[in-house]
Amino acid sequence: MAADPTLSAAQRTAWIRFAIVAHGIPAELNSRLLADAGISQFEYLVLNHLNLSEGRAMPMTRLAVLMASSLSRLSHVVSRLESDGRVARSRSADDGRVAIATLTDRGLELFQAAAPGYVASVHELFFARLDAADLADLDRVMAKVLPGVDAGGILAPLARDRGASRAPRPADR
Repeated sequence: MAADPTLSAAQRTAWIRFAIVAHGIPAELNSRLLADAGISQFEYLVLNHLNLSEGRAMPMTRLAVLMASSLSRLSHVVSRLESDGRVARSRSADDGRVAIATLTDRGLELFQAAAPGYVASVHELFFARLDAADLADLDRVMAKVLPGVDAGGILAPLARDRGASRAPRPADR
């Protein structure tokens, strides 16, 4: 028997609210980052992933996966960051076909300057509206939903690794 393709009233309401939040918060964060630091949220997250990686560097293909981005889009963004001296690209010593993106000192300075405002905005727009029980519920629900968009478990370890078990780096605060 085929599944019913319609949504119940409760599902429809929850989905619309989720979609508004899922699109609205990133749009607001992007607007604030552009105004405060002159970079997009996508650029900020690229810098963040590089900052958290071993040696502040990673293959472009891995970075594209973490950014849920096409390699082409990522390459355009990295090119902009590269032209500003924020990121450097090189070839892997092990495999010359692999492009490596590296966060430069100048990129780290930009990231560290942007991070406090970004984190404050995330707190204001999201976490300040949740109490401890809401946060626990949200984490439980997201753990159930995550496999639908991360079936291979590629991003799930990232969420765990950056959780409460690891002491925050200064840029995480």
